[in-house]
Amino acid sequence: MSSHFRLYAIVSTLAFALVTAPAFAVETRNPFFEAGCEAPSYDQRALTDEQEGLVKLSYMLDKKGAVVDAKIVASSGFRKLDKASLLALKACRFQTGAAQGWNDLAFAWTLK
Repeated sequence: MSSHFRLYAIVSTLAFALVTAPAFAVETRNPFFEAGCEAPSYDQRALTDEQEGLVKLSYMLDKKGAVVDAKIVASSGFRKLDKASLLALKACRFQTGAAQGWNDLAFAWTLK
């Protein structure tokens, strides 16, 4: 992966996070933002193909804030975007006091 593409991916991800954070605060919780976790990012193929969509996920937290199970409830229509969302969620560790049990979230993949 070229350094130019990495820079583009980082800038795009940051711009996406800054633009969508207020929308998620109103529409639905964004656990990637709230927990300080790394949000999923586009890979080169998904960027080239200009893939966009909304992934709806359900996840279960234990009392320590770890994701113990997660599943896709509604697909974005693109397998790579769905998988990246699921992997990012499973790697997330929420702060103590997060709602134990099953929770839902939606993550919007958009190109700006």
